[in-house]
Amino acid sequence: MPHQAGLFPDDEPIQPPSAEPGTKLALGALKFSAAQLSPAQKRFNQLLAQTETLARKIEATRQATDNHRALFASRIHSLEKERDGYMRQMALWLDGRLKQKGLTDKQKRIAREIICGLAAGLAVQGDEAMAALHDTHSPHSLADAEKADMAGLKQTMEDVFGESLGEDDAPFESMEDLMRAAMEKMSAAQTAQAERDAKRNAKRKKSAAQLKKEALAATQAQDADGALRTLYRQLASALHPDREPDPQEQLRKTALMKDANAAYERRDLLALLQLQLRADLADGEKVATMAKEKLAAMTTLLKDRVAVLNRELYTVERQAVEEFGLPRFSPFSEASLKRHLVTQQQDLQADIAMMQQDLQRVQDDAHLKRWLKQQHELAQEEFDPIDYF
Repeated sequence: MPHQAGLFPDDEPIQPPSAEPGTKLALGALKFSAAQLSPAQKRFNQLLAQTETLARKIEATRQATDNHRALFASRIHSLEKERDGYMRQMALWLDGRLKQKGLTDKQKRIAREIICGLAAGLAVQGDEAMAALHDTHSPHSLADAEKADMAGLKQTMEDVFGESLGEDDAPFESMEDLMRAAMEKMSAAQTAQAERDAKRNAKRKKSAAQLKKEALAATQAQDADGALRTLYRQLASALHPDREPDPQEQLRKTALMKDANAAYERRDLLALLQLQLRADLADGEKVATMAKEKLAAMTTLLKDRVAVLNRELYTVERQAVEEFGLPRFSPFSEASLKRHLVTQQQDLQADIAMMQQDLQRVQDDAHLKRWLKQQHELAQEEFDPIDYF
């Protein structure tokens, strides 16, 4: 077997991007470094480190996904197109063969089933000719099959919710409309349940400890809002572009103000501190003093930010899993992307080689009949003909 070049130019993993200098400065100024730290200060430092780690992971994931997208397009899309071409050839060849004599009724039925499986897979991608070919050989059109699938799914969802989806039992135009209605119904049900839970909890008498905990949480939240608002107002006052006569400086302040608005909107403490340092509005000593004076408020902001970053990381990883067809619940990594790409490429190459061979062999009637029998036996074992191609 000839040596095959590696799928990737090198085996070195993509290094996570380094944090921006301003971010490092903000982190360094905030971090408590005394020899003896209180539990609250240790917790603060942990949260600070978490925000940096999560932000780096998110950026590294996005970078790995972007790099992989280019590899996926260059290596997989062309193979998928080639495979689809052979699927189309086989469907058309079988269609033409059915117009000739020499096949039994059973063999014709098997051939039609294979045609329908192949054509349906291509029709999903928008191949109208294959959709028409499917409907020619199937007692049920693809449109009818989709309606039946939607009706079954709709009934299942209505059984779960205990009420009708949509108005007057009118059929949905598409599967997307049905899923949208189901998600809206689910959201409404969750909101109603949350309201019922809140009312039930409101009726319960709270202990002194619970009341104290809630009061402390409310105070910390107010302090956090106040600290965030103070930082933002300082930036807004210093960076207001309308107060800047110099055109170049006005452009710089406009960009910084835009970043400040976005950071304040997402309650990003570190981003606001970074902007203060970039704008020369604060020094490291003042930032450290603020951290000591407003430890509880800063901790609250960091906890919120860590939660947001965790959700964002989960989202970008799941999006990559869906985009590239990785196993749904597999952990995401750059290595898993590469392994899956290799598997996909090898599987497609094997499928293409098999289809090329079959397209040649079915030209002979004796082999065609044996092949149809094999496909029938495989179908009996719950093998989907479309997966064969």
